[in-house]
Amino acid sequence: HGNMYIEVCTSCIPNREYVRVFDVTERTALHRHQTGRTCHKCGSQLRDTIVHFGERGTLGQPLNWEAATEAASKADTILCLGSSLKVLKKYPCLWCMTKPPSRRPKLYIVNLQWTPKDDWAALKLHGKCDDVMQLLMDELGLEIPLYNSSEKASKGWYWPVSCHPRRLPLLQLFCSLVTATTKTQ
Repeated sequence: HGNMYIEVCTSCIPNREYVRVFDVTERTALHRHQTGRTCHKCGSQLRDTIVHFGERGTLGQPLNWEAATEAASKADTILCLGSSLKVLKKYPCLWCMTKPPSRRPKLYIVNLQWTPKDDWAALKLHGKCDDVMQLLMDELGLEIPLYNSSEKASKGWYWPVSCHPRRLPLLQLFCSLVTATTKTQ
């Protein structure tokens, strides 16, 4: 319900996103979203993009909320992977509750545990997301591309490193591991 690797400056227009290689929520909690870092452009406090358990839709977050709501309103299918849906159940706009039941998107859930939306699902699979998605991709005859974190790093996803001196040794270690891994492939 958000992304623990993204923090944003909500003072910049448009909002400035920072994608990190570490969990930005270390210092955040229910109704406390400031991460302790600042925007390199305007100096404002950065905040996480998480809807914490117990919060309900009062924030302009999770990230890209308006687009998610618009996409849900146009969807004919909703696929929920690995979520308890305990937080998202409180957002009726995502479930198109204003539409008659026959016009709502079909809901498919893959999760190891019960969710509050199980009874609404067209199909509920109790399983591991990776296993289910591998079976689905095999059935569709599609290959899952290998994830290459060095591509993200080379495109500046983890910028600006200089804003986080206490993280620099960790980031240097990460970059050396990525470089070593890509050289051996």
